[in-house]
Amino acid sequence: MKKSLFIAALALVAGFASAQTTDTIVSLTPSNKNVILEEYTGVNCGYCPDGHKIANQLAAANPGRVFPINIHTGSYAAMYQTDFGTALMNQTGLDGFPSGTVNRHVFSGSSTALNRGDWSSRANTIMSQASPVNIAAEGTLDFVTRELNLTVQLYYTASSAASTNMLNVAILQDNVLGPQSGMTYNPTQVVGNQYNHQHMLRHLITGQWGETISTTTAGTFVEKHYTYTIPNMLGKSGQQIAAVLDDLKFVVFVAEGHQEILTGTEANVTIVNVPDIFPRIDELNATVSNQCDGEANASLKIKNVGMNPVSSMTIQYQVANGAAQTYDWQGTLAVGATTTINLPTLNIAINADQEISASVISVNGEATTFPAITSTVRKDVYTCGGWMMLEIKTDKYGSENSFKLYGPDNSVVLQGGPFTNASKVYQFDVEPQTIGCYRLEVKDSYGDGMGYTSGTYIKLYDANHDLIFNYPGANFESSVSFSLDVIAPVGIEDHIVNAGDIRVFPNPASTEISFEAEESISNVEIFNMQGQMVASEAGDIHSMNISNLSNGMYMLKITTPSGVSTQKIVKK
Repeated sequence: MKKSLFIAALALVAGFASAQTTDTIVSLTPSNKNVILEEYTGVNCGYCPDGHKIANQLAAANPGRVFPINIHTGSYAAMYQTDFGTALMNQTGLDGFPSGTVNRHVFSGSSTALNRGDWSSRANTIMSQASPVNIAAEGTLDFVTRELNLTVQLYYTASSAASTNMLNVAILQDNVLGPQSGMTYNPTQVVGNQYNHQHMLRHLITGQWGETISTTTAGTFVEKHYTYTIPNMLGKSGQQIAAVLDDLKFVVFVAEGHQEILTGTEANVTIVNVPDIFPRIDELNATVSNQCDGEANASLKIKNVGMNPVSSMTIQYQVANGAAQTYDWQGTLAVGATTTINLPTLNIAINADQEISASVISVNGEATTFPAITSTVRKDVYTCGGWMMLEIKTDKYGSENSFKLYGPDNSVVLQGGPFTNASKVYQFDVEPQTIGCYRLEVKDSYGDGMGYTSGTYIKLYDANHDLIFNYPGANFESSVSFSLDVIAPVGIEDHIVNAGDIRVFPNPASTEISFEAEESISNVEIFNMQGQMVASEAGDIHSMNISNLSNGMYMLKITTPSGVSTQKIVKK
């Protein structure tokens, strides 16, 4: 990542009057401190959304005075980290998440870390204190070159307690859609099944601890200029996300060394050189249906960030390595407006990760080139039927867990939980009465799955106690679903399904079916796909007349001295 920093002017004067040869954006009047609330968070932290909510409410109640910075770091931060978060966290003395610091001030003891319940009162304390320095910042961000030109000014209305201060410039990003445990604690930030992260730290232009300000006496005026080209991706290597220009904001603050922030503010940055036409795809949401097929749905959220309205677009989309397809959209997308476009139903391979990509290739009738956006979707479908057994091993917080099994008509046919707070195995008989697509949904009310205790799982067995599926670890967040393609209702097969080799022919058949078996067949029952017995025959059976059956699929329950077997036939 290349950056260029340069100082355009640095005027140090005893009184401000002699410094007025430059345009001033900073206030000359003594003022109280503003609050920089650094919140330490992570996507696997169940209570962190409650911290986000408190920080957002505090900022909304104090516009222009409180500036939250969400720092993803520590054991709960599986993604969204930066190269700066660990060092920032290590100086706080925090012992849990979420934690926050208010101007990195030590209010008691030796730690700057505060419980989220203390943020508001501590922020009010800071905002009531006089600041020795005022700060202001403004600049431009070029839409095409992605170059930021930022001017930061400081004016010391009193002398700082420290002979040198540190000036920090932070890049934050709003509207980052992604996973988050405990989303129910901040429902206003939930978009579909994702979480809308705000004021997320992406980079520190001035480095880990800022740029040194060497004179901090009363009457000192400081002006700094920063030029920085925003890369396409920001964040720690391996955890970078796209840097969306109009979702970025820039917070500047002054600290005494690595601790004790004196004050801060958000820079006033104007985006310039915006193209005439630019419909940007901000989101590609891919979801699978509840049906046991290879269908998926995808929608695009497109924002017009250009200077002119958009009346038509051609969108090219592709599933995995399949053929590219196009979709034509017509309407009115005003400047700054956002629209959601639903693509035609997609066909995907089941039981495999499938990448879906989309891009805009034509706007207002003219071919163009814009970056593609991608999303990965997976649809697991398990073929099963007859009597089954669901087995769930919870972690030590079983009271957070429950499940429901939905039938083909979306009615609940089986449910269980919440369970006891102990890592324990639970077993349930699953007895589907009809064929069709069933959906098993397992939930965790806290939002961190069942992975707190090792050895947890979700398993489904057939009548032979063979695994239909095994979901070890159970490391989902709020919920996980499984599609079950039930091809035989309970009653068509017994727990013993081993009667030697039996051949049924012809198949399909129109009038009669015949049997070849190693043993004699003493009984044959025919069931329709609703589990109803429609024909039967007993004795020494070698063939069976089916001419009176309606066309369709049927299940045979065939009894021999060794046991019972099931087979599927088609009547045509």
